[in-house]
Amino acid sequence: MDNLRIEVACSLMIMNIVVSGILASPGPGKSNFQNVPAKVVWAVPGKDVELPCDVTPPLPTDSVNMIFWFKDTSGMPIYSLDARLNETSHLAVSNDLGTRSYFVMDQDPSRARLKIQEVAAEDEGVFRCRVDFINSPTRNFRVNLTLPSVPRIFDAEGKEILTEAGPFLEGQELFLSCQVTGGKPAPSLIWWYNGTILDSVVDTGRDYFTTVNQMLITKVPRSLKGGKLECRATSYEMAGDIIREVPVIVYLKPNKVKIVSPNELLSCSKAQTVRCETSGSYPPAKIIWTLQAKPMRNAVLTEEETELFSSSIISMRLEAEDDGKELVCRADNPRFPKGYLEDKRRIHVAYPPKVAVRLDLGATSPVKEGSIVVLRCDCKARPSPHTFSWYQDGHLVPYNETAGLLPADDTLTIKSIRRRSEGEYSCSATNSEGETYSAPFNLIVQYAPRCKIGYEVNKIASVTYENMIVQCHVEAIPEVIRFHWTYNTSKGVLPMQGAKMQNTGDVSTLHFTPGTNDIESLSCWATNSVGRQETPCLFHIIPADKPESPRNCLMRNASHGGGLEVSCLAGKDGGLQQSFVLEVEDLTLPLDPSVVATLSDQGDHSTPVYRVLGETPVFRLHSLEANREYQFVVYAVNAKGRSSPPVVLPNIRLEVPTDPKQENGLSIGVYDTDKGNHPITLTLLLVILAAIVMVLIIGIVAIASVLACRRQPQVALRARRSSKPPEELELSEAGFNEGFHRRSAQYRASLYASESDFERSINSGPDLILAPVNFPRQSTDY
Repeated sequence: MDNLRIEVACSLMIMNIVVSGILASPGPGKSNFQNVPAKVVWAVPGKDVELPCDVTPPLPTDSVNMIFWFKDTSGMPIYSLDARLNETSHLAVSNDLGTRSYFVMDQDPSRARLKIQEVAAEDEGVFRCRVDFINSPTRNFRVNLTLPSVPRIFDAEGKEILTEAGPFLEGQELFLSCQVTGGKPAPSLIWWYNGTILDSVVDTGRDYFTTVNQMLITKVPRSLKGGKLECRATSYEMAGDIIREVPVIVYLKPNKVKIVSPNELLSCSKAQTVRCETSGSYPPAKIIWTLQAKPMRNAVLTEEETELFSSSIISMRLEAEDDGKELVCRADNPRFPKGYLEDKRRIHVAYPPKVAVRLDLGATSPVKEGSIVVLRCDCKARPSPHTFSWYQDGHLVPYNETAGLLPADDTLTIKSIRRRSEGEYSCSATNSEGETYSAPFNLIVQYAPRCKIGYEVNKIASVTYENMIVQCHVEAIPEVIRFHWTYNTSKGVLPMQGAKMQNTGDVSTLHFTPGTNDIESLSCWATNSVGRQETPCLFHIIPADKPESPRNCLMRNASHGGGLEVSCLAGKDGGLQQSFVLEVEDLTLPLDPSVVATLSDQGDHSTPVYRVLGETPVFRLHSLEANREYQFVVYAVNAKGRSSPPVVLPNIRLEVPTDPKQENGLSIGVYDTDKGNHPITLTLLLVILAAIVMVLIIGIVAIASVLACRRQPQVALRARRSSKPPEELELSEAGFNEGFHRRSAQYRASLYASESDFERSINSGPDLILAPVNFPRQSTDY
């Protein structure tokens, strides 16, 4: 029964509201409330808004009866309040706006209002509040609800900023545009930062649908970094400001950079560290090191970095060339074009001395003998050197006033320079970084010609009416300009005339033929630009003679290559070039009475089977047969003849050794001609056996000679040789140089023009010459 009563009451209320609304709606042509001014209320989309409605009764005794809210021109209320019942009844239309609306009455009826939650753009329009009183006339209020858009912000390129603005560069321009669409009347747009108005000038008229405020900051301050700018759309008629915040990114350039390490002397002998610090940059600055405007190479960097602070420690090895260069620490913000700051310093490097020797006072090398020479040690060092030393050809030059050597720190004075002063000079300098030696300076001394060492006094043998060749060797700087010769006789010193002279460099060759005049000596003089030779090269003329016989002949097993070696000491050459001959006679063969013995003055003789010629009296024999008895004859030969008497090594017998490893399969003891001509290593038994064999051989040879003399020879003797050398000589010259062959040819030419007995002994030699073999220089092998 109660529920039925409630339903009936509700139905009657709705009908009453509808009827009241119809009655309240003006008919056609009626607009009794259109002249009521509309109060503008701005709402922020998404937030709540309150529409005011003053419900104060005109009379104190009066009271509110009904309240209706209408939107735009609709005749149906969106919200109503019925105060006639004991309890106030609220009724809203069941649409979206109605469900979000609620009428609020405080103790002060003038502050009554309709509250709309989460206002949307569709809610914009003119609302009318109708208040019916019990005794007083009905009152109407109009409210213009308008919703301007949320401010939108654009950059200088017209791009909308959705999150952060920037980046902007410190000290440069900042441009932002704030725009709001809608709003009746148009709102005011103001730029704020930290409670301070930056720009309040609206750049469009109030009649424009879009309101714009363009803000330009000509120089962005450092304080703007990390801050937020606000664009506020505001009006005195609004329910509140519409605020759009935008964070600002500002890049800062460094405001401080400093090389904090002390400016000390830096040693190049070890790594040096320098520290640089910078601050004020955002993002943090990168530190770049340069030396004389060039990036540092092979340096080790240690870096520390925070949001606004950076430091760098460079570890580097310096060189002497870096002294005085400019070291730059550059703090560079990579995001900020030209946003860098530099600190510079000129570094001082400690390095060992760099030294070089030169002639002082503009002199040049070579210098003339007898002059005063000053050498200077040019030095570049930090710190300055405290010690200098001088060297000649690697030897320390002491202070010697007597010798004219005066070293004094970086100078060396040489008084009255001589040729012995020539050489390579160097200096050394020492400082705290070490000692350094200069490259050698070759000091050349110009001097007048003088005889070359070993050619000052010479002896030459002469043969009357035979051409002589004399060579004069001198030394001189610069080269020799002229030579001249003199000769000394009992009548005095006379210039050489009518002789042929050839000059090549520092050698003069004189060709002349001595006659019967008594020439005692020759003198050779040379001249260059310095002067004339003081002391001539002297050549004593001595008559040529036959050479002396070799001496101290030894015979032994050859140490290399096997065979036997015969070596002697050469005697005097008689003033002429000499050669040496070794003849080998086979005593085992029978004596040929038709052949003239080589050693006709020795009693027993035999025909040589080998003959060897050599520059030195050293011979090697490889082709001797075992178990045969030989005799060796050694003598010297020059253009005057051969030495006499020759050296005879008799009774040489070769045996097959018992040691199979011995070279050549032969064995012989050492034979010394100065000790009785006996083998040192043969036993007494071998000597006796050899003597018996010799007696038998001599007997056989004697019998054969007698038989040969009784019959005509079957083979004709060799024709007598001419005084000219034959094309093929029986002497072996293998292993000798060209000069030796030339001398041996001269020897042969003079040999065949010499005494007839010597020529016959040579011609009686054998025709058999063994093939030459190659042996070490200065020995004759056969």
